[in-house]
Amino acid sequence: MGSQMEDNYEVFFHGNIAYKGAQMIVGAVLMNHGEIIDEIGGVVPYKGSQPRAHWEAMVQGMELAAGNNVRRVIMKGDSREVINHMNGQPPGRGFDSMDYLMVARKAQLKFDQSFFQWIPIEKNMKSVTLARLSLE
Repeated sequence: MGSQMEDNYEVFFHGNIAYKGAQMIVGAVLMNHGEIIDEIGGVVPYKGSQPRAHWEAMVQGMELAAGNNVRRVIMKGDSREVINHMNGQPPGRGFDSMDYLMVARKAQLKFDQSFFQWIPIEKNMKSVTLARLSLE
C-alpha cells in the first residue's frame, strides 16, 4: 500500500442546508483513478449556514482522506468561496467562517501536498447525492 498512497487522490465534497436555520448536510467522496475508495455523508449534528455547510463538507472530506493515509490530495468542491479562500484569497469583512478556515488549515497539515479546485455542481453529483440521501 505504501507507494499507492503517493498518488494524487481526489475528494469531491458538497455541503448544503435543507432550509434556513436547518442542520447542515454534507457529502464527501474519496476517489483514486476514477474508483471510489471511501465516502461519507450525513446530517451534521448542529445548525449552520449554506457557506458553513461547504466548509464542513470540505473539512470532513480532508479528514476522510487523512484517515485513509492519503498524502497528496486534490479537494474538489462546487463552492467558489471555499476554494478561493483555501487558495489564498483573504476573507472579507462579512466572512463568518474564520473558525472553519482555521480548522481546514490545520487539517491541511496532514498532507504532503493539497490542492483546491472549483468544479461545477454537475461534475460533483456523487457528493451532492450523498448529502441529499441523508435527508430521506
